[in-house]
Parts: sequence; C-alpha cells; structure tokens
Amino acid sequence: MPKVTVFYASFGQGHKKAAQALGDSLGIAAFDLLDFCSPFIARLYSWFYISITNNFPYLWQLIFSLSKPKLSSQLINRLHRVLFASFFEHLEAEMPKVVITTHFFPADLIACAKPQINCRLISIITDIRVHPLWVNPAIDHYFAALEITKQDLVALGVKPEKITSGFMPLRQGFNQSLSEQELLKKFNLDNKPSLLFVCSSRGVFPHLKNSLDSLLKDFNVFVIYGHNERLRRYLESIKSENLRYFPFYERIWELIFLSSVIITKPGGMTIFEAAYYRKPFIFTHYIPGQEKANMDVLISAGVAKFAQGEKDLVEAVLFFSQSRGKLSDNYPFTVNHIQPALNRIIG
Repeated sequence: MPKVTVFYASFGQGHKKAAQALGDSLGIAAFDLLDFCSPFIARLYSWFYISITNNFPYLWQLIFSLSKPKLSSQLINRLHRVLFASFFEHLEAEMPKVVITTHFFPADLIACAKPQINCRLISIITDIRVHPLWVNPAIDHYFAALEITKQDLVALGVKPEKITSGFMPLRQGFNQSLSEQELLKKFNLDNKPSLLFVCSSRGVFPHLKNSLDSLLKDFNVFVIYGHNERLRRYLESIKSENLRYFPFYERIWELIFLSSVIITKPGGMTIFEAAYYRKPFIFTHYIPGQEKANMDVLISAGVAKFAQGEKDLVEAVLFFSQSRGKLSDNYPFTVNHIQPALNRIIG
C-alpha cells in the first residue's frame, strides 16, 4: 500500500471521529489541521465555531449561505493558506502518496501542495448534503455515504466516475458480531426495547427531562450526557432500574445496536453509524445549515422525525418502536465500511 496520511479539522466531533476511525483501520495516525496553526488561531477558530453555532445558530446559517459564492470561497481559501503555512511544511517533509481528508479545510490546502508532493487527494464527505466548499478540482476521488450526496457532488461539477457512494469510515467495533441478549445481560437490563439519547459534546438536550419519566415505564434508556454536569446530577437523582448514563461510551456500537431508536441531533457521523444498523432517528435540535439539511433528507426518507416538545418526542418513540421490524427490513439506504472500497481506490 502507498504511504497514506489522514487529516481532519476538529470543528465538531464528526470529522474527527471519521478520520480517527479511518486512521485506526489503516494503522496510521490522523492529524488535526488546527495543530498546524498558532494556538491563538486554533482557539479563535474553535471558539468562533462553538460560540456561533451554540448561541447564534441562525447567524451560522447566514455565514453558511454567504460562503457559497465563488468570490467568498476564494477569499476564505487565501486566508487559510496564510494561517496554516506550517501545514505545507509538514506535507513536504512527509511526502505521502495518498492524502485523505474528512473536512474541506485541509483539502483546499493540500490542493495547493499537490504539485510539490505529487499525491492523490481523497475527500470523505461527512455530511449528507454537500456544501460547495467540499468541492475542489484537485480532489481525485470522493467518498459519500448516500446516493443523494453523490448527486449533490455531480450537480456541483464533479464527474460521477470520481465518486464512490455507500461507504463511510466506521470504528472497528462496528465489525463485531453482537447479541442483543448478551448486551442486555452486560448492562443488567430487563428484556425491554431500548432508547439511546446521544448528547453533543456541549451537553445540549431539549425535552429529555420532561419525557424521561414517561419513557422509563416501557423502555430501557441510555443517555450519553457529554460535559453536561447539570444533566448528570439530574440523572443521578432518578431511581430507575432501566436507566444507564455515561459522559461518553467508547463502545458506542453496542448501544446503537441494542437501541430501537436513536435520539440525537443530525450530525454526520452519528447518522452514519446508526444507519449502519438501520436505526430510526428522533432529532430534538440541530445547527442550521448542514445539520438541518441532513435532517430533512432523513425525514423525507421516513427514518426520522423532528420533536419540538415532550409530546412529539414520546409519540415519535412509540411510532418507531412499533414499526421497528418493518422499518429495518425496508430501510431506504445502506452504509458500509469504507475499507474494502478505499483499498480498491488507493491500490
């Protein structure tokens, strides 16, 4: 296999998870683009992204839209080439033959360095719908999870033969054979259907407190609460044999496999990991822009609902739990491990 390097940009966990999963499967490290700029710039970028998306989501939607025109995109790219100058030095020192990115920021910088390092550039799209910043003429091949993602790329001028759809980097645990009864025994739970609440790292989770008492009557409930210490204290106060909660859970494939419904926000990698097990979604919140677009696709496909309150959430849980087998048998798309397809591309 040729020398391969993997890059991501840690704006949100999805791009990072995809890159690290891919790096683990290839036996190599995955590098964060923000490690190749000054600490001040890295903190500024992270603070800006988190602050805007968390506190002013509709401003992020405006920024997302304004970045689409070609002139805006060119100005952004020029700025990044100055701020991440050490990134070029790293590439020229490593001289990889194949560079894989899970975010559009590194792809643009690598495109500038391609004449010097003579590499192939592969981009893995970690959302369902494609923003124009994902597209660069220097990219040799794209991987997309769904056919609609491929259609977006084609509409943006990418040749169909440069796109492989139906594949995403999934963590190695998703290759394991799992048993529902063994997992129930592991978590010391009754033989009830299970629900998984996956909180973002920022700890946002609408409607959970108001619906939890009702749901615990008929379901086992898992909660990933992230950094939300207030939520943790609340969960500790609930005395239920059907509740399990964690700040993070490394073997997340066990919880996804065991759960009938995934309640979360429509971030890319959570969607693809759950879709691998053909699970339905209930979304309680989203970041306007790419996450809203992800959600709309899944709702249109019949595998997701958006809950605007406690009543919506409970009704959606009951709807999907009652149609569990039928939905799994007729799931509208398939997401596979990327490794075999990637091996065919990189040789």
